[in-house]
Amino acid sequence: MNNVVKGIILYVVGWAAFHYGLFPLMTPKEPTWIVNRYVYFLLFVFYCIGFNIVLKLKPPIALNGLAVWLLGLYFYKAVLYPPIPWTLLITYMMLWTIGTFLYISQDPKTFAEFRSPIVKTVIGEYKIARVIVFISMPLLVAAATYKSLQPSFQEPVELRTVHPAPPATTKVHGKSYTLEGLQNPFRVDEQDNYVDGGPGGSALPIEGKFPFLDADKHEYMKSITEGGTIFFENCHYCHGDQLNGLGMFSHVFNPTPANFIDPGTIAMLRESFLFWRVSKGGPGLPNESTPWSSAMPPWEEHLKTEEIWKVILFEYWYTGWHPRTFDEESSAAGGEE
Repeated sequence: MNNVVKGIILYVVGWAAFHYGLFPLMTPKEPTWIVNRYVYFLLFVFYCIGFNIVLKLKPPIALNGLAVWLLGLYFYKAVLYPPIPWTLLITYMMLWTIGTFLYISQDPKTFAEFRSPIVKTVIGEYKIARVIVFISMPLLVAAATYKSLQPSFQEPVELRTVHPAPPATTKVHGKSYTLEGLQNPFRVDEQDNYVDGGPGGSALPIEGKFPFLDADKHEYMKSITEGGTIFFENCHYCHGDQLNGLGMFSHVFNPTPANFIDPGTIAMLRESFLFWRVSKGGPGLPNESTPWSSAMPPWEEHLKTEEIWKVILFEYWYTGWHPRTFDEESSAAGGEE
């Protein structure tokens, strides 16, 4: 058995043993500095280098180049976590391919050794290899063409209610709240009264200034600071540290977490609606709003009532939006027109 065959067998068998045997053991739910997927990959690389050195196989440069390229593909496809998008995988593999090519073309002698089996296959010196290549290439092209032209039928779009209708009342921590007319207790009087806004009692800003951005209102800003602390302790993992729905865990959710910067989210809603949604999370949604696919937990199980209100207060303050007000205020504003 020549060294090329030995090398291929050891590569394949070693990969199977590592991937199906050691990989599950090295990827626990709570990885450590020693037991984790990246240490596992280093062990696999050391194995590939080790058996070549111990057995003195000295495989041809073409086999070495293929092994290096496959190691990169294996890392980006199976080891790297969280998984990367397909477009990013292509980008990384293009760079890895360039690096591999620089490795196999490091000097004229090495590159000539790499080219040798390719040239011999093309000119017919390796007859069996030439027959296999010349038959398989048209078949692969035909298969790729067929797959690209084959009509595909997308599954129906999943319809869901973006903002489900809230119930008339909700119970949080054993206390019932009537959502109609319910206001944030930390947005009152000199801090930021709903009614103290523009002409006609609306919540419009006066001369381009939002009253809830006034840093001189110390009690209001204290509540915002406390709400921001709670947000960054619990919510930014999904909703992002810029409240744009791009937190570190957001990629695993479909649909993605709400983007509070977008004018189609909290800018359209009353704070009482957010109080209900945050308190009940995805499990507390009414049946008529399904399928919702919301992964948000019921925060009433983790936060106090006043903490929920302060988080909502912070979200509006950070994004610069003002919450929608209740119908009687809208009617009053409309009466001025």
